[in-house]
Amino acid sequence: MEEVTSDLFDIAMRLRDIDDSYRVFYNGRCERFEVHNATRPTVLTMQFVVPYDVLDERTILHARRTRKDNAAEIENEIDLHNRELERSAQNAMDEQLRRLNDMMHYAHRAGHEVTFQKSREWI
Repeated sequence: MEEVTSDLFDIAMRLRDIDDSYRVFYNGRCERFEVHNATRPTVLTMQFVVPYDVLDERTILHARRTRKDNAAEIENEIDLHNRELERSAQNAMDEQLRRLNDMMHYAHRAGHEVTFQKSREWI
């Protein structure tokens, strides 16, 4: 890993305005930028992987957004997103059950035999 001390938009220096212990490294093996905490010189702890191919303003915004101070807000966003996913999955399941119910009702009224295997084919 190679420390990035200067870059086109001074991102490495501007990150230190957010947290003086932040240091930017380029990990050539993984081909990505990483931000580490350098409070102890002998131990680097990764804070986050830069989710972009280049260092630019988005890196600064990402660093501010993902700070420990914002953990509760991020956790709330994740919970909200998970609830929306669960609601969407439940709606899809409800729709499938409605469709199956309609098909079984139609088949029954038409005098067709309805079996479990047949209903599985309809889904």
